Amino acid sequence: MIYFRTKPDAVFEAILQEALLSEMTEVKMLADGGAVDSWEGLYPHTSSACSPYTAIRMMAQLLAATRDASVYQLTNMHWLLLYECLQNFCAIHNELVEDDPQDLRTIGTFRIGQVDEEAIVTIYFWDTEFLLRSLSYDDDPFANDEFDEEPMSEVVEALSHGSKEADIPLLEIVDEVAWIVPDPAAFFRTGSIEYPDA
Repeated sequence: MIYFRTKPDAVFEAILQEALLSEMTEVKMLADGGAVDSWEGLYPHTSSACSPYTAIRMMAQLLAATRDASVYQLTNMHWLLLYECLQNFCAIHNELVEDDPQDLRTIGTFRIGQVDEEAIVTIYFWDTEFLLRSLSYDDDPFANDEFDEEPMSEVVEALSHGSKEADIPLLEIVDEVAWIVPDPAAFFRTGSIEYPDA
């Protein structure tokens, strides 16, 4: 489980896992196809700090954390990647249901219409300082994180030959959590068609 400001409910966990799976597939297709401009367009902040292949590995790391009973603290790099991942997923999801407000898509075991990414960030993210931080460094936006990124060509070479992998920041287990624990139906009540409920 990821240590958010608010303890995730079942609907947000389903959205989070679907977003990570979907975006891992999308980024892999872009990377394998050499669509660097598309990668940079979809992940403008993350792409300035890492290759798409490193981002995929980090998304897999985040996905594993969402399925683990332990609670994990994210680094700024993880928060930034997760922010852009959710932003992209919600935009695509909402476009698919936009034509018909009653049209619902299945996410996990839930049928959901519009997903409000800004409300999700407000409810679950501690803050968005990682966005300001990524804009405040010219050469290395994550110089203070324990993150040693190799040039993209070296990462691609290493991954394709299996000789070595680019370092990714590790997640730390949180022993004592102090998150907000809302009522289970606080953000998605019976009969809801959007998340979170207004």
